Amino acid sequence: MYSNAGFREGPQWFANDTVSTNRRYFARGINTESSKHQLRGIINALKHATKSLPIEQQLVKFSEIPKTLDETPIPDIIHGTLLFFAERFKDCDHNVIRRCILKILKDSEKHITQNSQSSELEQTIRKIFFLLENQSNDPIARALTLRCLGYMSVLLIERLDIQHGILQRLDSPVEIEVNAAIFAADKLCSKTDKFSALAYERFVTLLQANHVSLAFKTKLIRVFRHMHWDINLARKTRVICLQLLEQYSDEEFVLTILKTLTFLSNRALVDRTDQINLLFKYAQNDTRECVKTSSLAYLINIAQKDLTFEISHVLILLNIATSARELSVKAKALRVLTILFEQTRLLCEISSIDTEQEIRLEALHYIQQCEDMIQDQIIEINVIAVMLMSVIIIESNRIESISNILVSPEWETYFSELCKRIAELILSNTIQLMQFISINQVERDKYIKLIQEYLKCLYSICLSDNNLIKDASKMIIRILQEYIETSYDDVFAQLSKFLLKISEYKESIIQDLRKDIFFFMKSDELVEMTRSFTMIAKTVLKAQPDNVRQAKEFKELFMERINKFGNFQDGRYTQNQWDIYLIGLEAGKSGYYSIMGAIVTNFVNEVDVEAHRFWLRALSNASNAEQMILENIEIIQTQLDLFDEGVKFYSKCDTELSGLMSLIDNSGVRVFGKWFCQLRARFFSIMKLILAQLNFLSSKTPKLLDPEVVNIDESLILLARMHEFVAHSFLDIDAESLAILESYQICCLVLAYAIQRFLVPSSQKEESIDPILLPLIRLAHRNENDSILLGQVNDMNSRKNKVQYVLRSRCIGVLRAIENFRADGILSNIATQLSQFVLFILSVPINLPPFFFENQQGTHIKWSKVPALGWSQSGSRVSSTTISDKEKIVIKLEGIVQLSKKSAKKHLNSIQFIIFGSKADMFEFEEFEETLQGNFKFSNLALGKNIKPKDISEVTHIATTSAPLINNYFTITALVQFPMDSDGIGFLNIHTRVVDDKNIVWTIGPDLIISPPLEYQNNQYI
Repeated sequence: MYSNAGFREGPQWFANDTVSTNRRYFARGINTESSKHQLRGIINALKHATKSLPIEQQLVKFSEIPKTLDETPIPDIIHGTLLFFAERFKDCDHNVIRRCILKILKDSEKHITQNSQSSELEQTIRKIFFLLENQSNDPIARALTLRCLGYMSVLLIERLDIQHGILQRLDSPVEIEVNAAIFAADKLCSKTDKFSALAYERFVTLLQANHVSLAFKTKLIRVFRHMHWDINLARKTRVICLQLLEQYSDEEFVLTILKTLTFLSNRALVDRTDQINLLFKYAQNDTRECVKTSSLAYLINIAQKDLTFEISHVLILLNIATSARELSVKAKALRVLTILFEQTRLLCEISSIDTEQEIRLEALHYIQQCEDMIQDQIIEINVIAVMLMSVIIIESNRIESISNILVSPEWETYFSELCKRIAELILSNTIQLMQFISINQVERDKYIKLIQEYLKCLYSICLSDNNLIKDASKMIIRILQEYIETSYDDVFAQLSKFLLKISEYKESIIQDLRKDIFFFMKSDELVEMTRSFTMIAKTVLKAQPDNVRQAKEFKELFMERINKFGNFQDGRYTQNQWDIYLIGLEAGKSGYYSIMGAIVTNFVNEVDVEAHRFWLRALSNASNAEQMILENIEIIQTQLDLFDEGVKFYSKCDTELSGLMSLIDNSGVRVFGKWFCQLRARFFSIMKLILAQLNFLSSKTPKLLDPEVVNIDESLILLARMHEFVAHSFLDIDAESLAILESYQICCLVLAYAIQRFLVPSSQKEESIDPILLPLIRLAHRNENDSILLGQVNDMNSRKNKVQYVLRSRCIGVLRAIENFRADGILSNIATQLSQFVLFILSVPINLPPFFFENQQGTHIKWSKVPALGWSQSGSRVSSTTISDKEKIVIKLEGIVQLSKKSAKKHLNSIQFIIFGSKADMFEFEEFEETLQGNFKFSNLALGKNIKPKDISEVTHIATTSAPLINNYFTITALVQFPMDSDGIGFLNIHTRVVDDKNIVWTIGPDLIISPPLEYQNNQYI
């Protein structure tokens, strides 16, 4: 346990007294005796293997450990397991075992990095270093030790003894040991500036020595890429490298120096112009193809991050691209140009009327030559040229919007005609490649890859032109129909994917082409092409019917094709079941609940796994809930009990998901699907209350007296906040799911805003506008014919099926109507208008958020140690009454924010803990993590939001503290006063939040509730 250094150790509370708001989190073994038991199990199994199994079987057992650590990245288990292997490394007599341990450390490097701030790994380092420290006579063992230290370099930043030990081994006469020392030095230089400065002088001495071989110098040069910690060191390194470059012309040595200097320039941000010029020198003048292509490749690395390139550099690259004989050099030059033009600046300068005419015309001539390459016989060059021209098209459309540059007439003419011309060339080349496939099956995979790249470029240039999108989509459909008899599923899948991507971006285009696509879907040949049929079916689902009758007709026709695709017989699908299931999920994501329900219902009785049945029944109930509302939208205002049926279906969905989670080891994670079910059930309940109240108000002259209106207003605001809370409780959530939740949050706030303005008595009004409404209110204040407003509304309407765009567009209309009502003083039809808005919200099929199908969040906290409590007073025995009033405790929180694979690239800045006390357990839920209401209440109490008088008496704010996340690891100590009544009963509640690099706060959990041990209750003490 932990105690604060400033206090002597007194009574402490142990793991079993710490209760998580997610009880299964602790039951799985995080921060309890269970984690220790799991560690003991791993260590005992390893010891048994060591004592009783032959070496070959030991190696098999050992090699399984990295996978175990990946599956259970609990700090205690990582520390204990690595310590065992360090002891084995030190004591064993077989280097084959040491090699295996080296591989384990390599595979566990990410875990070592995450736990680098913990002191638990210190003993592991000492045991690994033992062989080097004690001058082992085995050079192979020493080499393996050095490589192990390299993988643990993040732990050696302050270990000068080990750092000097590594540098000393550079003088070893044994090559394997020297190579290992260079490896360890390279790893250390990447982690610490002090060692880099220390190693620099040693390396320079070796590089300038005549007795050192060129091969050894080449290896040392590679380490110089890490000498970027300060400008002086970087510049000294560059000078040495340039001197060596003049002395040696060996190809590998030259390439190593050029690569090292490029990396150094990127990291140190010095001498970048000099490095660019150096690379251009070798790209232009060196006679070796490998040096030319490598120089251009290194220019790509700089071009991605640098703004110092000039028009002269572009002209050189254009010259190389059009005149080089080597295809590899030509291709690399085109790729550098593509990256440079993505920055827009250079294209602006080249096409500007202020640029010298001679330069403009020279560049245009080169670009036209690059365009001609699209029809070149070398098809690999064709594709790269298409990529370049696609970037030029995209960036030319941005020039006017991001700069005041006036484009010259010749370039303006070229830009205006380029888009359509390139699109036609892409489609022509695609058809040509399809014909090649029918002739030459040997290179089929290569041709398909090229078609894929062509279509990616076509998609990118289509996004800025609605007419081009429609024309290109029509042409793709025509190609599919023309070549349908070839039955090339892998080829058709690429073309079908293009249509699917277009439908996801601008669904209005697919709405217009729906008949053509659905007609193609009816072809018998397509049914035999699994991948293509699946994508075409998903594409068709993006287009929504106009009314309920059309929806029913579409469902019948669509299911007829699905049944043929699945060879539906005797009430079951006999083929393509998985693809049909995926189509069913897409139907839910697109708001076609009748289709999703029909598909998943057919699967429920066919699956053998209980977990699968739970999941399919959950989807079926979610479909029934939404379909219940959609099919009865015309009568629901008079039959409000239908909302109760929707709530019941979502309650059943919640129950089925609970059953699913009970079969899955989901300890420590929240389940978005369950929270979404609870959120929708609450949404239906509040919509029912609103419609009931609005029905009452519309039946007579609205009065500003009804207290129920005030309650509805508060309920809507609370519901809006719950949508926001759910959206920011899952760090892994995708952008579309986030947008869907935010859209319903806005709808609730707009309704609340309208009710506040017109139906709430002025004496009870709170004059405040939620900031999220301000952009929409500004649009609502604009004239309906305003070009900016029309542009934004038209953009929303062009994405017709996206829930977020449809709802936001309608919200703008409602906000404008509110302003008109206020201006005209007309209040008689307000209730009717609001009723129509509610019905409109309900009539828009909500797309099931894609994150609903993720089952659970992947990012959550792994506690390194139990939140440890120790009394601040020295070991005297004190009564609980004294503790309640005067005593403070030290609490230490330590652990790792474990990111999911999906969020692995996200950067987190800090973690926050809001600690508050209560004298009663306000969250007595069996499965607290499954209840949205409980977690929402916990968060509100911690943040002081919506606190009712009853809660104020129960809650005591104690402390708010935060800590930076270093490799997502945190450790923090706080001094707090524990709330406790005269009977020794009290609860310490800890609300956990993380802050990302965009300063967005996520309440990923788990939140904690800590209760006192039994000996402190009922006035008992040790």
